[in-house]
Formats: sequence, structure tokens, C-alpha cells
Amino acid sequence: MKLSLRVRGAALGKVGYGLEAGRFGPGLRKRVAGTREANDGLYGGGGPEAKDLAELVIALGGALTGGCGILLARQGDVGHPLPTWTVVLAVPLLASLVFAGAGGLLRWWYGQRFLREVLLPHALLKLECAAAGALFGGAVLSATGHAAERQWAVLDLGGHAWLLVASVRALSVVSRRAAGRAAREERDTERDAEGAEG
Repeated sequence: MKLSLRVRGAALGKVGYGLEAGRFGPGLRKRVAGTREANDGLYGGGGPEAKDLAELVIALGGALTGGCGILLARQGDVGHPLPTWTVVLAVPLLASLVFAGAGGLLRWWYGQRFLREVLLPHALLKLECAAAGALFGGAVLSATGHAAERQWAVLDLGGHAWLLVASVRALSVVSRRAAGRAAREERDTERDAEGAEG
């Protein structure tokens, strides 16, 4: 038991090897709680960092929506659409589980304020939910009726377009965050250099 605790401590950077306080510093729970508190302060206020994070989360959700649309369309296009019961029952259940799990994880890591005040009121989230609903409706209509080839092609095109738009949004947010981080580091370096001269 002690050996496994030491191995975990080495893997965590020798700052603690228990769930609570260890010999070398705070344990994993305390470090996670500290990180969560710092995240709540940084992202809970609704500043530019919080808005960028919300846009990134929504863009990743959009990429998932587009990917699911492509998979559903490809299955139908080759003549093997998902059974109606799968589309009507399993898809909404899985989507609900994914949304609930992602919301719980975001609330746990970034805090309740970020989820309630920044992410949920975001206009792009409403657009993303509408797109997911349209995808689900199109998949249900195509699976229940005798879908023509063009219907599967439209669903496939919609999935590709949504995946492309979400990917571009995610890349722009990541590059904007990286540029902002580099600018902050440059300002901090200049401030440190001025302080050393003075």
C-alpha cells in the first residue's frame, strides 16, 4: 500500500502522495479544490477568458453534433439506416447523458458561476441546441420514412458544414487565447525588466 502511494506521489510530482495531506505537501483533493477555486475566480466573472472558454466548449459540442450527423447520414446513404427505435430512443438518451455529464464536469471544474452566468445564457449555445434538434429531427424523418438519396445527402452536407464551422470556431478561439497568453507574458516580462532597472 505504501509503495503504491509513493508511486502516485512520484507521478504527481512529489508534492503529496495521499488523497489528503502527505509528507511532502497537499494531497490531490486539496490541489484540485485549489484549482477549482482559482478557475471559479478566473472564469466565473464573465471576463474575456470566460467568454473564450464558453465559445470553445460550444464549438466542441458543435463538432460532436456535426460528426454525429455525418455518421447517421453515411449509414443511411449506404442503405443501412439506424433502426427507428434506435434513433427515437437511444439518440436522445445518449445526447442527454452527454449534455448532463459535460455540464456536471464543467460545473465541477470551472464552478457554478461559469455554467450559470456565462455558458448557459450564451447565444451560440442556443444556436447549437437548435442545430442538434434539427439534426435529430432530420435523422428521425429519414429513418422513419422512405428517404431518398438526396435526403441522406442533405443530412450529410449539413453534418459536414456544421463540423467545419465548429472546427473553425474552435481553432479561432484557441489561437485567440494563445495570442492573449503570449501578450500577457510579454507584458509581464517587460514589467519585470522595468522593475529590475528601477
